[in-house]
Amino acid sequence: MNNKKTIKRILIFGIIIIGSIFFGFLGFLYPPIPTKWNKDPYCINIYELYKFANVVENEQVVINQGINDYNYNESSDILSIFINDTFHNIQITIQFNNWSKHEKYNIIDIRIGSSYCIKGKSLLISEGIVLGIDIVEIRSYITNILSLAGLAIIVPLIFYYFKVDFKKLKIRKKESSRGS
Repeated sequence: MNNKKTIKRILIFGIIIIGSIFFGFLGFLYPPIPTKWNKDPYCINIYELYKFANVVENEQVVINQGINDYNYNESSDILSIFINDTFHNIQITIQFNNWSKHEKYNIIDIRIGSSYCIKGKSLLISEGIVLGIDIVEIRSYITNILSLAGLAIIVPLIFYYFKVDFKKLKIRKKESSRGS
């Protein structure tokens, strides 16, 4: 009787995992059309920006992506940032006008390979660019350090409060001893 329950639980868990992978794969192949809430900008990746360029034309978009290359033209004071999606063979150019005159932009040091959150106005159909409005560097190493510190705290707490019985493949709550 106990063996049938264990097999049933493993089967249900497997169905949930396989279903999640299947629906995730479908979402990757057929992404939903970007939607907008109130006056917030569209938060999309560059594949969605390229595929649904007609939907987001003249709209504000936010892209979280690593920068592959950039070019600064001193004579026209324009910074062009190039973002690639090698899987879909797409390259998007984000252009910031008056880069050196802006109080915030001139203190940002653009580094290739670093991740940035870029807000801009999509002009892909009309001009072939995204006109940059704001840019912020995402410091993922701080997030990773905090995640590792949290993991180092949570894992011992889990093993402190729960006892894992590997022979019966069960997780039982640890019995509290009431010493007398």
